[in-house]
Amino acid sequence: MVDKPAHYDDPILGPEAVAFDRRIKERVAAGFVPDLQNAVHCEFFYKSFWRDPLFVDLYEGEVSRTYLRLLEQHCGRDLRILDVGCGAGYISLELARAGHRVLGIDISAECIDVAKNTCETTIKDDHFGSLEYSALPLSGVSGQFDVVLFSVSLHHFPDIDGTIEAVRKLLKKGGFLLCCEPCHEIWREEDAAQVAFIRALLEAVGVWYEPAEGANLMAADCGLAERARSVLVEYSEERDPQESGQSPNDLEQDGGTILKVLRAQFSELAYEPGASFIYRLLGGIRADDATTVRLAKLLAAYDRLAVMRNIIRPNFFFFLGRHDVP
Repeated sequence: MVDKPAHYDDPILGPEAVAFDRRIKERVAAGFVPDLQNAVHCEFFYKSFWRDPLFVDLYEGEVSRTYLRLLEQHCGRDLRILDVGCGAGYISLELARAGHRVLGIDISAECIDVAKNTCETTIKDDHFGSLEYSALPLSGVSGQFDVVLFSVSLHHFPDIDGTIEAVRKLLKKGGFLLCCEPCHEIWREEDAAQVAFIRALLEAVGVWYEPAEGANLMAADCGLAERARSVLVEYSEERDPQESGQSPNDLEQDGGTILKVLRAQFSELAYEPGASFIYRLLGGIRADDATTVRLAKLLAAYDRLAVMRNIIRPNFFFFLGRHDVP
């Protein structure tokens, strides 16, 4: 990798960038391919949806399709889009494949290197728009955009008001902010109990995997209430007990705070609940191929139905707003 950008010396951005550098290097070394249409099976992800291409499509593929649907319905085509905190670039890539002109930025120079390498090997047809990546913080971006996207990245920004003010300056009048962000704070133990019960059923028939470090939390004699409490902490903190946090600034903002700021600064065009639990469940399935496909599709369908019928609360939300507030 080339010399690290200047923002690595920043006391807030630097440690965050280093954490994501370490994370992406570990994943790529294990075989991770950050491309939703060319994902590969990767045992490194023992519980994450990234473990299998089907799981990737059922979760992250659905996220990307939601973005594209909202953009088509409310914003138009051939849009100039800034993807803030693009990571390894897989959402930026899907936007470009849909014909948009995309700039993906991330403070992790290693992530941007991986994103560039993936883009260079991508087959581009006549519908492909354009795609650039740059290792930049938001403050380093200039120009005007039709859409600014935060795909599970806005919650990493400590100064939410300053961040949104910076976004407004980058948007054209009438431009749009689109995001998908976590709202773990609304999840409750009764929601976690459903997930604990599903895992217990999968475990009982021998098709659920739990790492050795966390096996005591899912032991046969462990009560469902205790399992539910453990699941609630896991989803709220986005990690297993034996794992460290994603990065120093992860979960700096909760969903309620983000929504309050967005609704004050943008005219709301769409709000939709996202997934509840599959992103930390699908990857734990261990069965033959046919059974895995049936279980994964069933669980994804239940997640969607249960969220829409208010049977279980979502852990993420989508928001689309227009910049026409003075």
